[in-house]
Amino acid sequence: MGRPTHRLKADGSLVFPQGYAPGDIEVLPADYYEASDLVAVEAGLLAEVDRRREALRSAVMTQGVGQSYAYAQKASEVYDYRNIVGTLLTALTMPQKTARYPFAMAEATATGDTLAVVIARFEAGMATSRIRIAAVEAVATKAKRAIRAAATVTAKQAAFAATDWT
Repeated sequence: MGRPTHRLKADGSLVFPQGYAPGDIEVLPADYYEASDLVAVEAGLLAEVDRRREALRSAVMTQGVGQSYAYAQKASEVYDYRNIVGTLLTALTMPQKTARYPFAMAEATATGDTLAVVIARFEAGMATSRIRIAAVEAVATKAKRAIRAAATVTAKQAAFAATDWT
């Protein structure tokens, strides 16, 4: 049915003209809904940017609380491995390496790879994820700025449509 097109002169209530005396109502200005439409459209477009950003992040990184912990732990192990003095690393016993690098050593045991190979694989995966997620963040930030800067509903929709997520 659409939106009310008139308001009551007595209290400003929005109404449709049917059933009211012409002297009791007045036509809404042509731009009456523009401001609220602008706000609503902007909010919807910004939310859609967030949904797309999250979907693209999910394509790069597995979701879940446990997975977040695993990623953080692997990153910590890579950092520690890259910053340990070589002679100290060489002097570590197998139980000490397992205690210090539990995720990497578990994968090394499962795959038969060396600790160095597993750490390099963790590091390469982190670099790839970091690059892709950084690109997604940049696109989302640019899209939100363009949407917020647009002055009309049509311009906001055009700014969203112009977003290149590739």
